[in-house]
Amino acid sequence: MNYRLGLDIGITSVGWAVLEHNEEQEPIKIVDLGVRIFDRPENPKDGSSLAQPRREARSARRRLRRHRHRLERIKRLLEEYDTISQSDLEDLFHSPQPLADVYELRHQGIHRQLANHEWARVLIHLAQRRGFKSNRKNEKDKEKEDGKLLAAVKTNQEIMLEKGYRTVGEMFYLDHKFASHKRNKAEDYGHTISRQQVLDEVSLLFERQRDFNNPYAKVEFEQAYTDIVSGQRSFDLGPGDPSPYGGNLIEKMRGNCTFEKDEPRAAKACYSFELFNLYQKINSIRIESSQDISRLLASEERELIVQLAHQKADLNYGIIRRTLGLTEEQRFNSLTYGSDDIVETEKKSKFNYLKSWHEIRKALDSVSKGRIQQLSIEQADLIGETLTLYKNEETISKKLLAADFSKHDVEALLPLTPRGFSHLSLKAIRRILPHLEQGYVYSEATTLAGYNFRAHDNSTKYKFLPLSDPQLNDITNPVVRRAVSQSIKVINAVVRKYGSPQLICIELSREMGKNFNDRKEIEKQIKQNTALNEQVRNKIIEYGNPNPTGQDIVKMKLWQEQDGRCAYSGDHIPIERLFEPGVADVDHIVPYSISFDDSYTNKALVKSSENRQKGNLLPCEYMKNDPAKLERFTVWVNTSVRNYNKRQRLLKRAITDEDRNKWKERQLNDTKYISRFMLNYIRDNLQFAPAEYLGKRRVIAVNGSITAYMRKRWGLKKDRLAGDLHHAQDAVVVACVTETMIRRITRYSQYYETRYSPNHFVDHETGEIINARQERFGVKFVEPWENFRLELESRLSDDPAIRISAYNLKNYLNPEEVKPIFVSRMPTRKNRGPAHKETIRSPRLAEEGFFVSKVNITDLTLDADGQIKGYYQPQSDLRLYEALRSRLREFNGDGKKAFKEPFYKPTDTGKSAPQVKKIKVIERSNLNVSVGSGIAANGDMVRVDVFKTEEGYYWVPIYVADTVKGNLPNKASVASKPYDLWKTMKDDDFVFSLYPNDLIRFQREKDKDEFMYYKKAGISTASISVESHDRSCSIPSLGVKTLLLLEKWEVDVLGDRNRVKKENRQYFPGQIR
Repeated sequence: MNYRLGLDIGITSVGWAVLEHNEEQEPIKIVDLGVRIFDRPENPKDGSSLAQPRREARSARRRLRRHRHRLERIKRLLEEYDTISQSDLEDLFHSPQPLADVYELRHQGIHRQLANHEWARVLIHLAQRRGFKSNRKNEKDKEKEDGKLLAAVKTNQEIMLEKGYRTVGEMFYLDHKFASHKRNKAEDYGHTISRQQVLDEVSLLFERQRDFNNPYAKVEFEQAYTDIVSGQRSFDLGPGDPSPYGGNLIEKMRGNCTFEKDEPRAAKACYSFELFNLYQKINSIRIESSQDISRLLASEERELIVQLAHQKADLNYGIIRRTLGLTEEQRFNSLTYGSDDIVETEKKSKFNYLKSWHEIRKALDSVSKGRIQQLSIEQADLIGETLTLYKNEETISKKLLAADFSKHDVEALLPLTPRGFSHLSLKAIRRILPHLEQGYVYSEATTLAGYNFRAHDNSTKYKFLPLSDPQLNDITNPVVRRAVSQSIKVINAVVRKYGSPQLICIELSREMGKNFNDRKEIEKQIKQNTALNEQVRNKIIEYGNPNPTGQDIVKMKLWQEQDGRCAYSGDHIPIERLFEPGVADVDHIVPYSISFDDSYTNKALVKSSENRQKGNLLPCEYMKNDPAKLERFTVWVNTSVRNYNKRQRLLKRAITDEDRNKWKERQLNDTKYISRFMLNYIRDNLQFAPAEYLGKRRVIAVNGSITAYMRKRWGLKKDRLAGDLHHAQDAVVVACVTETMIRRITRYSQYYETRYSPNHFVDHETGEIINARQERFGVKFVEPWENFRLELESRLSDDPAIRISAYNLKNYLNPEEVKPIFVSRMPTRKNRGPAHKETIRSPRLAEEGFFVSKVNITDLTLDADGQIKGYYQPQSDLRLYEALRSRLREFNGDGKKAFKEPFYKPTDTGKSAPQVKKIKVIERSNLNVSVGSGIAANGDMVRVDVFKTEEGYYWVPIYVADTVKGNLPNKASVASKPYDLWKTMKDDDFVFSLYPNDLIRFQREKDKDEFMYYKKAGISTASISVESHDRSCSIPSLGVKTLLLLEKWEVDVLGDRNRVKKENRQYFPGQIR
């Protein structure tokens, strides 16, 4: 079968559609369609990596392990130099006699000889509290933890100098700042001291003890001790063997050049790369004016900007405008001016392409003013590469000193921490740069340098797209990586089922490639627009229109913006007649047949009579024969229209061929990086079926604006809240966006815009002279094929066979064989994660099924009876309890509001009251994990194991902690019962295991059987939570014991289902079966 594949790719979904081709490779039928859903691989709260908690826990384990190892080495060293024996050391720390303040001993160590046991305590304490050593974090970054630590170190150094303290120990012992506590607390880092300060104290203590003839303070002992205390594994080396994370991971992840395949990529901080980037940007700038003149920068202007970029670390377009001497009407093509003031827009728009160069310049200026001018380009590149590749100060110093940089240069550069690599090597950049300097754009410069600009000349094609390829390593964003991976799986599954396609059309959501904050901003804008539209909708209803359409809402918004007047005539449009047919229209300022722009910025509210006369002309073209009307219109636009882009459209005098090509390219093709990546990856690797009429362009990246316009014109509704099937609908629309369809839309738009005009016009693509009164285009918006909308709506319905038969759709000879869409979901089968929650609690009530823990008073709430929920033993201090409860009642049980200000324990009058920050609460807990002498709540639930007995179905929860135990648990959850009363299962009764997003089929009494996805389980109710395949409905608590039927089914990528007949219970490594 010859077909095309449409893909609608989002950050959590891939909609797909297979459309059959006729002999001319045009779509004629929907063969298949569906949706693949997957979770976003990031923390939904802050967008952080899902691996971050695991990394942090692993780092903490390493730190603790190395800390223990360091102390063990110190103790062995003490024994080796006969300072104290291991047994005496143990007795010392377990002595019933109170020990002297170790800080006092550190202070006294400067003034007298310390006894053996005192000297041993001091040396062990210094090894335990050896101070903070920065890993090249910038002290100026006060928001980051390391920045706060460095600021505290600086403050404490100033205290030592100001008050003449000789050592840290002396300062901690004598200064009132450290009287209450010596260590940092919570977010207070004020007691931090540096590693070097501790080493200075070690040196002074050994020197003084030798002066006091202490036999255990020899120079060789000091050297051995200092080596252990100061020792720290280089960040660039990573952990030792056998860890897979050993070595310089940054260097390992650094890819190779796009053009020079054997050359490593250049660091973004290299001067050559920044200059390369600067020239790329400069060469793409065009200066535009309202007289429709658009020009590139002259060579003198380009060099002026290059000079500015070197002179100013904070450059913006406003400075560039003044330097180039641009007139007020001239604009930069790369800026979106919108409704903001031009000066303000250009001031906010930065032009900083030499960021690292300026940071290096400022650092070296502290050594010698203008020092950077003395460096060669190769030396500047070496600085950027070294600072990016290595994070250890010793490694960086060694590399730079070997390249003839001075010690002062190195010290000045160490605080800099650039990141990231470009896509090209220094070798390729240096070959391309001379051509960029001459003014050539990137595509031309790469060609002149002898490279293939597109760099996509892979001659080896595959039937199936590779899931692992060096190109895929370029995608570092895990959200995008998963979306691309799932898209590849969908393509391969379609190819496996239907053979190679003739054409693939893809659309990627605008969230793709955005970071978490940008996506949140997009969501915020959508919510704001939705709220605004709802307000406008309610306003329209007030004016007597009970069912406003989307077009009515646009009309009302434009009516309000234009003060109720027609944009072209200036006449008043009465609000009571606004929605009457033939009174007012929403007009495309630049005709859609030319611009393909259906955005709000390209729309104006006009009287219907004005719209008919304007036809497919620009407003200024339409009014050019009426100078007075044109003058009034121009004044109104300049004084009333705030949005710059809209103002430019309204005042545009003529349309050039360049305009037509630019608009068509911009609106029809998606040029986002990730869209280009997908297009190139498919084109480079996938085999396509022969197609005589499609030419070489077998992959098309479609812009979302054109599919939205076509969807609207075809009368297709998109309801995101109704479920996931709209992704399949979008995939069908995307698959229909081809050159032929665009020509049809253009012809339709040309007719629609000129249907009331007595004149003819010229089709600019064909040169054909067309009479506007000829209705051979058809009044109805053209569909890809006959009954397209009815067919698509039928295929999206719950029972497409019935609807296809009812509509008598001729494309289907056997409609009864057509199945409804079943959304496929990526299952979650991970066994990793925290074995238990972080908070360690008292085990005193564990046997009774409870645990006691401390919580912040801001987390307190009131129960239904008005008592503090879970408060542990309120009778132990009724005065405190009543005070807390009274405050909560004042704020309707909202702890965050009630205790926003500090809360102090109530006491007798006149006595100082301590602040209350935390209180004890008691919570029910069936399953806990023993951690040292305490307990912690279980971590994540990995799966549930389902069993079937004579009494019905049961399930056993399997947690992460269970994966490392000697046996799998076999107690099944029983509603409202403690763990010891749960029912014990036999392996012979095991049926299957359920992971999140596994499909089940079940039947309740008197109900028909249902297919739903398993989401999670609740041990307190012994129930599971399930959700329909398209997320249109869910059952939060489904009891399984009394189900008449419970089966597990497999779902492939395309949504095809098969029943799982029998599973063997899966044990984890090392467990007894």
